[in-house]
Amino acid sequence: MPADAVWQGRIATGLDPRAKRLNDSLPVDSRLWPEELRLSRAWGSAIAECGVLDATELRELLIACDALEAQLAAGTATLEGEDVHSGVEAALESRCGDAARRLHTGRSRNDQVATLLRMRVMSMCEDTVEAIQALERALVAQARASGTIAVAAYTHLQPAQPVLLAHLWLAHLAAFERDEERFLTAREAADRMPLGSGAVAGSPLRVDRATLAQTLGFSRLAENSVDAVGDRDFAVEYLQAAALLGVHLSRLGEDLVLWCSPAFGWYTPGDGFSTGSSLLPQKRNPDLFELARGKSARLIANAQCLATLLKGLPSAYQKDLQEDKVTVFDSGDTLEALLAPLPDAITTLTARPARMRATLTPDLLAVELADAMVERGVPFRDAHGAVGRLWAAAEQQGVEPAALPLGERLALSPHFTDPMLASLSVESALARRSHSPGAGPESVAAQLKRAEARLGLGVGDPEGPGAGSELQQDATPGLPFEGVPELAPASSATSKCMRIRRARLDDVTAIAGLMAGYVTQGILLPRPVSELFQCVREFVVAEDGTEIVGCAALRLLWGDLGEVRSLAVRGDQHGRGIGQQLVTAVLDEARAIGLPRVIALTREVPFFQRVGFSVASREHMPRKVWTDCVRCPKRHACDEVAVVLDLIPGASEAAERAGRSYVLPIPQMVDLPILSQPVVS
Repeated sequence: MPADAVWQGRIATGLDPRAKRLNDSLPVDSRLWPEELRLSRAWGSAIAECGVLDATELRELLIACDALEAQLAAGTATLEGEDVHSGVEAALESRCGDAARRLHTGRSRNDQVATLLRMRVMSMCEDTVEAIQALERALVAQARASGTIAVAAYTHLQPAQPVLLAHLWLAHLAAFERDEERFLTAREAADRMPLGSGAVAGSPLRVDRATLAQTLGFSRLAENSVDAVGDRDFAVEYLQAAALLGVHLSRLGEDLVLWCSPAFGWYTPGDGFSTGSSLLPQKRNPDLFELARGKSARLIANAQCLATLLKGLPSAYQKDLQEDKVTVFDSGDTLEALLAPLPDAITTLTARPARMRATLTPDLLAVELADAMVERGVPFRDAHGAVGRLWAAAEQQGVEPAALPLGERLALSPHFTDPMLASLSVESALARRSHSPGAGPESVAAQLKRAEARLGLGVGDPEGPGAGSELQQDATPGLPFEGVPELAPASSATSKCMRIRRARLDDVTAIAGLMAGYVTQGILLPRPVSELFQCVREFVVAEDGTEIVGCAALRLLWGDLGEVRSLAVRGDQHGRGIGQQLVTAVLDEARAIGLPRVIALTREVPFFQRVGFSVASREHMPRKVWTDCVRCPKRHACDEVAVVLDLIPGASEAAERAGRSYVLPIPQMVDLPILSQPVVS
């Protein structure tokens, strides 16, 4: 019997090697070891609260997790076993003995793997959104660089009407914006923690699942153990989002293949993103764009594969679900490989404006002539027929319509005069379509400004796309700052361009940068970018023109309690009242959603007292406040002071009288080595 078999008590002999090869999933799921270790720490802490592990065993387990994590990251350790769960458990057992052997108490690989995969899918969705936004910035850069160049737009691959070239680039942008929304929706679908479901019937341990969920990055809990261990809808949603993104990448790739072809000649791809031919020395092949077109096939296939796998499965966990990770990881790897080079491949295209303008033939103005006749009272169908006959006559004679003899033109319609034909132009055609969603200059300029503002490029409309229904549609009911595009006006102490608004996804990098300085000073704990993405809707930011100069967050701890956290203001902006505005905005939102009271842990007590807080006893803070303390180097000599503000008078006294279950003493802090955690991953 192999030592790695976690089920060895029931089966007397080992698996046939051929069956073992089929059964083992470690070659696929070993990449989940970071999530497995994160889960092991959280579950170990949870079962320690239930008395399964004592303080010494928990300390040994957490130290072993840290050591194994460092070794796996450095490549000095490897996992062995049937799967990542048994591999990590065996590795921990070799480092901390019985503590690791107790770790599986109350849980199953069924709820473990469901939890790990959800954690990874949430992270993959965040990474994909970041990569899409990088691609979008490249599209916007090309659109901006296109200026006022007009080209033929094609329908059925036939020249149709003139449009600004920027309009074509922004058409692809619109599709990728929808992809962003789909990945955020897929992340939300994955954001439901199944841990605690056991194999199928739930865990016998009354673990604190709410704290577990927060520690692992979930905002919601699965409520039915049978569904929780067998549900892979979230993975299908991710794969379907990936498939549609692949479709859009394929369409972009096809357009670029055409635009770079000799038949079009609009662009030449850069040397770093072109290949040659093994036979034909003159060739410059746009292989990257062809692969963007081709690899969509496997993305579509993966989505279909998992949906087909799930069809007809009995309830709860089945071994069939081992195949879910094959499709999810393959799509993730494919998207990562595709999206990494595309932005640079696009921005290094060399434009050939003369070839672009050569597409602007008189054929593109046929509908303009029909429209001009309509303006003179001719029914459109009559005008359409007359213009069609004019073009047919010109084609038969091999000339442009304006070159037909005047008599022949007037015989087709009295409106086909020389002045009428001379009045037609690409410029006038575009000018007539400058209103949204047209291809004219004003419409395209408005699209560009909104896109640049949304992507934080610092050129576009300072209000951004959030100044209307788009922002409200992005809001998720029940989250802080729901549907509030602007939370606070600038005070007299700040510039007229300053505003406090809720954070967007494209603010995360700036928020991480703001916090980094405070992390270095030991004021704030480090938070990885993936975590900031998970809780971006908790944040408000101070925006001065196009720069993010401050941030703060409102974390909901319970139904009647919130916490002000992650308050940071850029060093050169101190003294302008930005911090006070940020806290005021957070408190306004707390009042708006009905929070009776708000707390904070701080070394700047006078600052918080100026906005109404008072000092409170640290020993009666909720347990959730202390979940980050295990990572803090000052946990044994904490110099932070607890402050509280009752937004509803007497809320603290009422909570204490009611004996709220979440009011607990500070949990025992074990002495753990602190591993550095980067703010920007």
